[in-house]
Amino acid sequence: MTSTTALVVGGTGTMGTRVVRALAARTGTVVRVLTRDPSSARARALVENTPGEVRPVRGDLDDEQSLKAAFQGVDQVFCNTDFFATASPQQEYAQGLRALRAAQQAGVDRFVWSSLDNAAVLTDGRIPVPHYDAKAAVEAHIALQRSEEAMRQETDGWYSRHVAVLVTAPYFENLYSFAPRRTRLPDGREGLVFALPLGEAGRWPLIALDDIAFFARHQLDHWDDWGSRTLRIAADALTGDQIAAAFERTTGVPSAYQAVDLDEFSRSLPGIGHDLAAMFAFFQDRDLLSRDRNLEALRALHPGLATFGDWLATTGWDGTAGG
Repeated sequence: MTSTTALVVGGTGTMGTRVVRALAARTGTVVRVLTRDPSSARARALVENTPGEVRPVRGDLDDEQSLKAAFQGVDQVFCNTDFFATASPQQEYAQGLRALRAAQQAGVDRFVWSSLDNAAVLTDGRIPVPHYDAKAAVEAHIALQRSEEAMRQETDGWYSRHVAVLVTAPYFENLYSFAPRRTRLPDGREGLVFALPLGEAGRWPLIALDDIAFFARHQLDHWDDWGSRTLRIAADALTGDQIAAAFERTTGVPSAYQAVDLDEFSRSLPGIGHDLAAMFAFFQDRDLLSRDRNLEALRALHPGLATFGDWLATTGWDGTAGG
């Protein structure tokens, strides 16, 4: 039996751990997890709690030499960089390019870049969102390299044949950090209030972490369909009122939505609040699910793609902070 060595960059993070589990579930796959400290508690827990063969390997996205060693002998890569580790769009962009160079030099056959929508471009420059636009800049670099290969008439250009892009979305599990508060609702009932900066009609695009992992594995497993292509995913897009209504419908707990002013929200999170406020301003400006996703096609690829109601029913989340 032929074995496959996959490397997950960001594999100890919230999204990455789900991708590691999905890839480790494949027969004959060894999953390497890039980490600055292979002996860290997160790395050890990932090995202990993941069925399959998982091997933390030392590497730092700011150290090109360490990446060369980590990528050696790797067949497949899923790369999800952590913007908030540096809070610098330029640094995340540089990290993405280092990962791509290391993969190309190592002869990696299948590389999936985890991206986000280019808010600055989609709003004609009105609403830059740093942690979105940094990943999108790497995606643009990939497209530029493909064009360069096309201009040179390369029949097997690495970017054109061996790199794909997965444009993700916020995940339902993000709500653990936006837990509702218990109070008396406007209709007099005791219940929960979801205070979110979505305005009156902004729609928050969302997807379950396990479904992101499904699509990451799907791309790597179906390279004839997805090599050199971009897959844009989401499962739901909800207004604040719809979030509260779905929560009440699924859990039976009376719920309501309260709009939070974007400036107030920004001030409540020193250091990163302005970036996250820009993200919610972007969601108020553009409905990504209806304009930039093909939900029918996504459900054809993944019939089990969970809606918010499905996710609530499966997880049993009761609104508690941290899940």
